[in-house]
Amino acid sequence: MLSRLTLLLFSVALTGCASSVYTDYSSQFNFDAISSFDITRQSSTSTISLDDNRIQKALSTELVAKGLTPSTDPENADVTVQYAIVPKTENVAYGSSFSFGYGFRNVGVAASTPVRFEERSYGQLIVEMINTKTDEVVWKASSKRKLTESMTPESRRTFIQEQIVDMFEQYPPKPDA
Repeated sequence: MLSRLTLLLFSVALTGCASSVYTDYSSQFNFDAISSFDITRQSSTSTISLDDNRIQKALSTELVAKGLTPSTDPENADVTVQYAIVPKTENVAYGSSFSFGYGFRNVGVAASTPVRFEERSYGQLIVEMINTKTDEVVWKASSKRKLTESMTPESRRTFIQEQIVDMFEQYPPKPDA
């Protein structure tokens, strides 16, 4: 019994430690050579949202904490940090039911899941570092969590801040051994 409880607690602890972001990077790029950055949003036809300021502040704070300096001239920055909130949708099934019936000499139990779906929209935060000399992406992070319209302004700010901190937790990447 004690071993089952220990296993359950260990599983819960591992689930809590799971990262909420995916990161990828170029193993050939020298991240130690980066000293300056410029922040820009990914070009698109969408209007600038309130989240743009939240993202830029969070990125700037995190990059400065990592020892990088904001560039006064975007052309001379070592990297351009580009971000986007990519619109996504998911179908969510709902409406399952459980019923119990009885009759003369018969008892029945049934569970059913009617085919009812609701399409929900959300945003996925993506951040890329682009080498300004070669115009190639050298580092990328994507949020696993969902930025939804139903979030309050404070929860959106907190969400963005937490995701960016998680994205840069392992930055600069360690060279492959």
